[in-house]
Amino acid sequence: MTEGDRSLHGTRAPVATAPFVGRDGELATLRRLCGAERLVTVVGPGGSGKTRLATEALPGIGPEVVGIVELATRAPGDDLWSVVLAACDVRDDPALAPADRLAHRLADRDTLLLVDNCEHVRDAVADVVVTLLERVPRLRVLATSRLTLGVAGETTLPVEGLPAEEAAALFLDRARRVRPDLPDTEDTTRRAHRVATALEGLPLALELAAARARGLPLRVIEDGTAHRLAFLAGGTRRVPRHRSLQACLSWSTALLDERARAGLAALSVIDGRCSLDAATAAVGAPGATAVVEELVDHSLVRFLPDGGGSYLVLETVREHARELAPEEPRRALTRLSRWVGDLAAAARPALERADAGVLARLDADAAAIRAVLAHAAAGDGPPPGAAAAVVADLAFWWSLRGRCREGLHRARRLAAALDGAGEPVPDRLRWAHAFHAVYAGELDEGLGLAVAIAEDEAAGEEVRGRAMILLGMAQGFDDPAGAAPVLTGATELSTAAADRWGRVEGLQVLAYTRLWLGDHTAALACADAALPALDELGHLQLRAWDGAIRAEVASQRGELGAALEHGRVAQALATEVGEPASATCALLPAVRALCRGGRAGEAVALIEEHAAFLDEHPGFIAREGLDACRAHVALWSDPPGPIDELATSLEVWAGQGLTLLAAEVGGVLATAALATGDLARALDLAGSARRRARERGARELAVAADLPRLAARRARGDDVTAEAHDALADASGAGLTVQVLDALELVAAVARDAGRHEAAARLRAAADAARRARGLVASPLVRAVRDADVDDLVDGTPLDLDAAVAYARRSRGARGRPRSGWESLTPTERDVVALAARGLRNQDIADQLLIGTGTVRTHLRRIFTKLDLASRTELAAAAVRRGL
Repeated sequence: MTEGDRSLHGTRAPVATAPFVGRDGELATLRRLCGAERLVTVVGPGGSGKTRLATEALPGIGPEVVGIVELATRAPGDDLWSVVLAACDVRDDPALAPADRLAHRLADRDTLLLVDNCEHVRDAVADVVVTLLERVPRLRVLATSRLTLGVAGETTLPVEGLPAEEAAALFLDRARRVRPDLPDTEDTTRRAHRVATALEGLPLALELAAARARGLPLRVIEDGTAHRLAFLAGGTRRVPRHRSLQACLSWSTALLDERARAGLAALSVIDGRCSLDAATAAVGAPGATAVVEELVDHSLVRFLPDGGGSYLVLETVREHARELAPEEPRRALTRLSRWVGDLAAAARPALERADAGVLARLDADAAAIRAVLAHAAAGDGPPPGAAAAVVADLAFWWSLRGRCREGLHRARRLAAALDGAGEPVPDRLRWAHAFHAVYAGELDEGLGLAVAIAEDEAAGEEVRGRAMILLGMAQGFDDPAGAAPVLTGATELSTAAADRWGRVEGLQVLAYTRLWLGDHTAALACADAALPALDELGHLQLRAWDGAIRAEVASQRGELGAALEHGRVAQALATEVGEPASATCALLPAVRALCRGGRAGEAVALIEEHAAFLDEHPGFIAREGLDACRAHVALWSDPPGPIDELATSLEVWAGQGLTLLAAEVGGVLATAALATGDLARALDLAGSARRRARERGARELAVAADLPRLAARRARGDDVTAEAHDALADASGAGLTVQVLDALELVAAVARDAGRHEAAARLRAAADAARRARGLVASPLVRAVRDADVDDLVDGTPLDLDAAVAYARRSRGARGRPRSGWESLTPTERDVVALAARGLRNQDIADQLLIGTGTVRTHLRRIFTKLDLASRTELAAAAVRRGL
């Protein structure tokens, strides 16, 4: 990709609108140095053409140009890592530091990073460059600066003014672009050389002078540059090359009328590209458009014809422009802040729909927005309170663009400025601060802020509801039963505030807590309740979440076709808007469906495609979810794939609050270990997964982990008849079709162990028929518990699934549940034991299991009697010994 084609969010390569003149030697030297050295800095004064030389060299250097980092618009103290990430088109990853994120993306190929205009943030740039060069061995860095970076291993290429012949050629080329009829005479050439000499060959000064040829003869241009230089030479401390550039700038701006000089000073506050709307807002009416056009004609403002067209004041010109009318930048900031405030307020409803057009509109004026917010936070611009509304309105812009770190930086600085001034931080800014902190991976900071908002009765219903959604979402991964009332309250607040986004988001997260608790009917009811508001919003990301929820419901019900269809549609929507979490959560049920349908090869292709997407769009729980998909594929491979690396992640996930994901993957890996005959590993993994799931009331995950645990115990020679029947009852009661089928196979296996061959045959025949009807194939667990001669046992008319479950209960035989001991406990009693062993009070246990406290007391009395125990302390100790 050449620099003329490259377009990056945040910063883009300058568009070359005129040919490159001269510097053939420097160009060849720069390309040679960049091929041999890892850090090359082009050093020279302002206006000497450092940036143009560097960008002209890029196509011939060789390594892939991974980003162009424009630092002229940045101030000391800015987060340069966020700037580098944006320039490389690399989204934030809450799980990785920026340096680690870049190292991950760039590690496997030869790349080059251009870092432009480093001098005013030299020390910070040096730190970033050193870190990158250490972390990414195949990366090279090309920098431009008025000063060297002072880094070990740095190679410098000094750049001064052009030689006389090249300087004159540049001046004439640019002059003939605005005045094609310029005569080709010796007088023209002689005057061009005098102008070039007076301006010491500095390219920017030559281009500015050439722009005057549109309306002035070369004689007047020659006199103007010479006289202005003579004037500046007296009483100035500037070095000569700076005097020549300042002479040209002063002469160029002296030819402007007062209105145009004020307009240029006004535009100096926007430190980067901007739209015509932003430029005219800074300049101010009337006649602002004409002023901008005049400044373009004078080459003091550049028009860049990329996309919808944008305008840029080069940094060197900006420095001079601020001196033209010292009071104008402050007035311009006031005008621009009003415009940005109106832009943000108008954008907010569309951002809550993830409107692509509005996102692009905001991208075009990112520099204007940044200027207003930076000056407000620094105290030399608009009031921080007004800027706070902008940050809150634009919260979804940063998050949808994968730039939550930047949003967090803006929110933090404004909150600190308001606090330092003794002003209250507005509720909506507090929420935006919390929101960005959570999604940037700063969970302690974000959740702490969310708790403070949720507990603040004086805060508005909308922000309290949204803060509670953040809390419920974070809690749901580890404690879905506890998160459910938080999310219910959040949804009620959002509904009362007419906050459609909050209502949809709250109901969808609540749906996931119902799914994690194994109640797919309640989950579907939550998703359906969100549909009216979702239809009004038309939000693609939230539509993706709706599809992901419906895919999970279908997965729990064993409806393969629906799980695959909903999952694929949802993943496509999420990919379209670049949202990794919903894309991954949609992928997981689709992968399960493919594996259960005997199409693991298709699942592998889907996973690898998604992995490439996540490389560019990392996000919260995305990589962990992808690993869960890989675990399912490893299980369904023949033979099962290696599980050691995935197994080491389980404790890490549990420590990060992703306990339920650890429970799911633990159950999957336990079945894989069972299938390879590693009974000890299967028991260890299944035991941990079962404990995690049961402690959090996750019925599906508890049954899914219990089945390989019981199958491994049976293979070891234990009698698991009672527990196998309990597992079947649990799966059937929750409507978990896939687990019902596996449990029927386990019950059939223990029936055959007991010599009840007819019962075993009928149950297996029923399971086979149910799988065929649903497009399922026998699971790895089924293959592990079936005997080689099973086909000899299958005869008679198969039962339907409900009849098979009823038959299994009737055919249980005389070996019912014992009256005492651990085997005598019912599934609910075992849940009570697990929760009581954690130290939960009766009310907490009741809330987890959705039963009354009186029922909990009754269960505990029965448990003490059956186990011959007298206290909770004894019960907890016994449960630990039992592995519950």
